[in-house]
Amino acid sequence: MRRTRGFLPLAGVFAFVVLGMGSALGDLSTPYVPDQVLVKFRPGTPASEVARTHASIHAAIRDEIPQIGVQIVGLPRGLSVGRAIGFYRRNPNVEFVEPDYYVEGALVPNDPDFRYGQIPLQWMNAEAAWDITTGSSSVAIAILDSGAEFTHPDLQGRLVAGWDFVAGDADPGDEHGHGTMVTGVAGATTNNDKGVAGVTWISPVLIVRIGDSTGWTTWSRMAQGVTYATDHGSRAINLSFAGTSYPSSVASAVDYAWSKGAVTVASAGNDASGDPHYPAAIPRVVAVSGVEDHDLLVYYSNYGSWVDVCAPCGSRTTWPGGVISNTGGTSISAPFVTGLFGLVFSANPSLTPQQAVDIVCQTATDLGDPGFDQYYGWGKINLYRAVLAASQAAGGGDSTQPTTAIVAPVPACVLSGTTEITASASDDTGVETVELYLDGQLAGWVNSTPYQWTWDTIQEADGEHVIQAKARDRAGNMGESALVTVTVRNTPAQPEPITETFTGSVGFARKGTSQIHRVNVSAPGTVSAALAWGGKGDLNLYAYSPSGLRVAVSATKSAPETISFTAAEIGTYALEVVAASGKASYTLTVTHP
Repeated sequence: MRRTRGFLPLAGVFAFVVLGMGSALGDLSTPYVPDQVLVKFRPGTPASEVARTHASIHAAIRDEIPQIGVQIVGLPRGLSVGRAIGFYRRNPNVEFVEPDYYVEGALVPNDPDFRYGQIPLQWMNAEAAWDITTGSSSVAIAILDSGAEFTHPDLQGRLVAGWDFVAGDADPGDEHGHGTMVTGVAGATTNNDKGVAGVTWISPVLIVRIGDSTGWTTWSRMAQGVTYATDHGSRAINLSFAGTSYPSSVASAVDYAWSKGAVTVASAGNDASGDPHYPAAIPRVVAVSGVEDHDLLVYYSNYGSWVDVCAPCGSRTTWPGGVISNTGGTSISAPFVTGLFGLVFSANPSLTPQQAVDIVCQTATDLGDPGFDQYYGWGKINLYRAVLAASQAAGGGDSTQPTTAIVAPVPACVLSGTTEITASASDDTGVETVELYLDGQLAGWVNSTPYQWTWDTIQEADGEHVIQAKARDRAGNMGESALVTVTVRNTPAQPEPITETFTGSVGFARKGTSQIHRVNVSAPGTVSAALAWGGKGDLNLYAYSPSGLRVAVSATKSAPETISFTAAEIGTYALEVVAASGKASYTLTVTHP
């Protein structure tokens, strides 16, 4: 069962304040970071004493502000902020200690569930981000899911009906529920004194139904949905689905969206697996893993080098039937990120997809190992830092396509077994990814030199195959190589057959009753012989292997006679023409490898 956060009742907090440290603790009824405090030691306190003090309660310095001597101290699980403050206040070397309060921005939504039901938004600095932008009516986001409940009180006025690729009509209502929950996270009607707050308040939310009543979809519907959302102006597209097979069709749709200025976001999936899951692991899809309350990867989240960022995996959101309730899963993590892209593009509509992705990744709060790691990607999204960076960034710019070429193999060459494919690529601002296409299908990609792949042609049919490379730069520009056609020949080529002709005559019961002709077979294959004669004689034909075994016989009473056999041995075969009666002149024609 998934864990949910438990909150200490306010009465309990006040009771501790009164019985413990009194007013020295400050007002713990005001929201604060639940697992850290701010500590300043008196000047001259030995570093060893500072370290000993923290270690005695298993606390650790997460960050510090050296200019003013303040340390941001992380607390171990189970130790409350109130008790930690009491501990530090009793130390004469501590100048002050205080909770790390959340400070309201100028713009705080009045949705009743926001303050205590949507803590994850506060942890991602949503209020400060909303001080910069709450979205834009000209920047749409799209939710591709099981549809949405358009009559939900906390979704009314926010949704744009797109297309239903399940029913084939323009009514993408929700017959499952998953889509309604995902939609509320990214774009619930906000500041309406009802329910919950969405990440983006103003951006239109395009609803495209690709999931059926069971919650499942297909790659075809997903590819259709991505292209539809792109063509209808969406700048961020949400896909809260995960499968294990690589979908070339969806990858092509994602590339199309990218080329039109849209970013696709997908959930990592809930299988606790390190294997790639799609569409999240497709290049240029922003893959989102899920974290729980203490910024730890939730136990069921997938992970891997293909994960870009992480986001909370649980939240209160809209449910079918006009309900507001809690739900979880990486399906919830993804729309937090999709909504953020709505804010980022609203703050700076001229950003390219790559610039927007770079901003979201570079401003994320680092978790786990320093820098990028397979569990958290670049870290947990930080709405304020991302929106601030977007508002300060220059947009657009690079429109130059990279150049790329297939270096090896060369055109028209014949390949068999394992071979190396090598490409070259260059760009004025740098190549991000080079993709390999075999017969028009994406076969792999690399993000750094050498641009090289191993191709096992044993898996391919004999005949011509087409190789192409496509290079992309950080701005999303794409360059394509010339097509290189090669021939795969895994089956050894058979040598051209040899035909030999022999003549002679034989007669019955006299010298010359039979004649033997020898042929040298240099490769395994089929040997065929035809015996023709004139006159009233009756001739028979026999064949013998190099080891002397009879391998074929023809004893009809009329010409021509033919025999055919497979030569398993390499060597000299004997063909004997025998007169069964009378005498005759003959012609023997033999074809062999």
